[in-house]
Amino acid sequence: MALSEEALERLRRIWEGDEEVPGLSLAERDYSAIAQAIALREVDGAESILERQLERIDNPDRKARFRFAMPSLSRDQAVRDRFFASLKDPRNREHEPWVLDAIDFLHHPLRAEQSVQYIRPSLDLLEEIQRTGDVFFPKGWLDATLEGHSSPRAAAIVQDFLNEREDLPPKLRQKLLQSADPLFRAAKARES
Repeated sequence: MALSEEALERLRRIWEGDEEVPGLSLAERDYSAIAQAIALREVDGAESILERQLERIDNPDRKARFRFAMPSLSRDQAVRDRFFASLKDPRNREHEPWVLDAIDFLHHPLRAEQSVQYIRPSLDLLEEIQRTGDVFFPKGWLDATLEGHSSPRAAAIVQDFLNEREDLPPKLRQKLLQSADPLFRAAKARES
């Protein structure tokens, strides 16, 4: 929730270890989450913080997961675009929980205006996601893609897809409608 310069500076001090929160003990995962929050807010030096946090992580699996998501946190739109494009290759979606984390970062509400461009390609991949992934992955993919959005533009992209893809398998259509419901409601409220 931190957005002000003062709050972001405090986050940085906490991450650096220069400030403690009384009664709160932070673990490695907490520091990773703080580093990611700083990166999402495009604080100067965020890339360096991510690199330094990567070095702090001891567990090889957590380190690999953090490294995988780093491009989705980049301040550089071109880096995020390349990362998203890489997900078209099923081999880059093998670690589904990692993918969902990264998609969450791509579509974070702070980046919704820039990430609306990924909605249609994400929907176009939906049937392949179902074929190549775990049974729960399509719903997770849809949730991670749509949860950060509330604009009429995003809602229109989803509605256009639904209108154009009447042949979409019924179970996928239902999953999409379920995931899109909060978006449709938010977009309608914004239009009022």
